[in-house]
Amino acid sequence: MATVTYDTENIRAMNMFESITGVEARDVILKENEAYFIVPDGKAGMAIGKGGKVVKKVQNKIGKEVKIYEYSDNLGKFLNNLVPTDLRGVDIDDEGEEKKVEISVAPNNKGRVVGKNGNKIDSIREVLHRTHGVDEVVVE
Repeated sequence: MATVTYDTENIRAMNMFESITGVEARDVILKENEAYFIVPDGKAGMAIGKGGKVVKKVQNKIGKEVKIYEYSDNLGKFLNNLVPTDLRGVDIDDEGEEKKVEISVAPNNKGRVVGKNGNKIDSIREVLHRTHGVDEVVVE
């Protein structure tokens, strides 16, 4: 993971998440209406809880829609956890100075990955940059 500096709001959100869910938050990205929590591999179910009961407590406390993703050192596996649809393919180019990821999805699923006004792909880019040092993400 890249070195990340957290402000007070991020630290509070991570501590609150951990106290409610009992799951370590490896990272958090707070947006206006959403919070993205990265948890260790195999822990998302515990953080979500039966029927979403636990994550609803977090959402009520934080006042934002909460998204939980399982971390993996393997970038391809992490992308499968992060992208909200089936991937047709992933091309990772880490030769040279920049690390670039190209994600291929079915044309009818591209909107689910990009999101309204590009908000989902912007969040995916931020998460990948912070967790795996990815400089560029392209959706085909």
